[in-house]
Amino acid sequence: MPRYIDTLPTPTHVEPKKLIVLSAPRTGTHGLYLALKQLGFKPYHMAEVLKRGPPSVQIMNDGLAADMFHQGKPYGRAEFDKWFADYDVIIEMPFFMLRSVLKAYPDAKFLLTERNPDKWAKSFVNTVGKMVTVFSAFPMNVFKYFDGFASGMSTMGSWVLSHYSNGYGLSPEGQKYLAENYRQYIADVKRLVPPEQLKVCKLEDGFGWDEICPYLGVPVPDTPWPSLNTPEEFHEVAGPRFKNAFYKGLMGTTSIIAPIVAVGFWFFRKGKLSL
Repeated sequence: MPRYIDTLPTPTHVEPKKLIVLSAPRTGTHGLYLALKQLGFKPYHMAEVLKRGPPSVQIMNDGLAADMFHQGKPYGRAEFDKWFADYDVIIEMPFFMLRSVLKAYPDAKFLLTERNPDKWAKSFVNTVGKMVTVFSAFPMNVFKYFDGFASGMSTMGSWVLSHYSNGYGLSPEGQKYLAENYRQYIADVKRLVPPEQLKVCKLEDGFGWDEICPYLGVPVPDTPWPSLNTPEEFHEVAGPRFKNAFYKGLMGTTSIIAPIVAVGFWFFRKGKLSL
């Protein structure tokens, strides 16, 4: 099956990448995204996937499947140039395809935010885990197929949860593996990226303007850091998209079921069916 990204034209201009953020979701990345926008950068983050809809989800999932599960051809610089042509910072996407990103951008400036692995696992369960649970249960396990965005995000969440929980999902065993595999991811980043190209920040030590502005060579603004990185914030950002999927699914199933009921009632009235 051809990859969606292969159908896109080669861009005439690609923004040079000023920073690539290797952090996992739930490690202050949304606040960083908002902060970088405030500083005048053009960051790509999961929030951009939410804005752009199903095509962006498909591009993300194709790259994720190739890197995590060896399904299909991994992305290289040509594919990333198509995907991120209009952006000068990449956030979160490298978590899903670390080695492909590092191979494509060997000379980049990198940033890694990390947090306590057990806290990360709990936050992941309270956000991505809840999303997976909702899409696995009725009615969203049916309704999602009427919305390309919801279906794609459900697939992404299930894949990442399965991968990082060693297949144990949200069980206590799965949460243990989430923490262990996140710890291993942090170790892999520090092993693979030259230390002179990587700045590491720990959320528990504080993360804000004073940590990123000197690294990027920009002045520290006189405004509060724009995010608290809470599960409620995640659901507030993603909620409208998922509500839209619910209503599309409701309308879709109704449009299928109503004619079937009407035909059945007609047959019953005509005496062609009996109870």
